[in-house]
Parts: sequence; structure tokens; C-alpha cells
Amino acid sequence: MQPTAQKLHTSIPYQEKIPLLVVSPYRDDSSAVSKILQNPCWRIDHAANLEDAGKRLHDKVASVVLCEKELPDGSWKDLLSVLRDLPMIPSVVVISRHANDDLWADVLSSGGYDVLSKPFDRRELVRVIGMAWRQSYAKNLAKPRQMGSVLAQAAAG
Repeated sequence: MQPTAQKLHTSIPYQEKIPLLVVSPYRDDSSAVSKILQNPCWRIDHAANLEDAGKRLHDKVASVVLCEKELPDGSWKDLLSVLRDLPMIPSVVVISRHANDDLWADVLSSGGYDVLSKPFDRRELVRVIGMAWRQSYAKNLAKPRQMGSVLAQAAAG
């Protein structure tokens, strides 16, 4: 099994860098994710707010988006609305210092993938992001005409 597949807890082979976007007004969130995912298979990008995230997601593909619960110009729910217009929809993981069962239920019922508490637990972050990527990859395989161009775009990014 490839090291990438092992690290992601999945047997899906993937040859390109996996695009991950962290949407948070706190730059430390991106830094923490980068330190935990010390693997060259990830291409981690950061957006400080909803507007910036929308621009980045329309310009580049993301397989997984980690989004702070509250943003300066909206919330994770607003981000889900932005994603609905994209040809390839990433899995969304909400991050919050105040994660609880109510937030988790709201995220799942609204179409998000999961919730991660901050500060991040190394094992949980790797597990959740790996599984979110697996879901995104499998979900988007159903769109074969777009997948080739999306993978090419991700590799070029």
C-alpha cells in the first residue's frame, strides 16, 4: 500500500497532491493542520473568510474543506451554499473550540461531513480528514467527465 493511502486510512490510490482548504480567520488553524499533516501528498491552502474561500474554491479544486464555525462574513452554513454551485463538491469539516453534539447533528443534517474540536487532536484530525477525502473522492468519481480536468487542475495548483 502506498504511504499516502496508509496515512489517509484508505486503500484508494491517488497520485496527485490532495487539495485541502482551511477557512478560518485564525492563521494558526492552517499552521496546526500543516504541522499535523506533515505529508507531501497534501496541498494546504488558507482562506481567512467566506469571500476569500469562495474565490479560491471557484479558481481551484479542494477535496476537503475545514471551516471555522463562525467567520467574519458568515458561517460554515454559508460556505455550504457556496459549494453547491461547484462542479466538484468537497467534503466539509467544521472546526470549533465549542464543538458539541448539537453542532455535530446540525453539520451532518446540513450536508457537512464532520466536526473537529480545537485544539486539534493529531490522530482525530488525520482520521477525519482522511475519511472526508475518501468520501469526496468516491462521491466525485460519479462525475467521470469532470474528474480528469479536475485532477489536472489539482496537480497544476
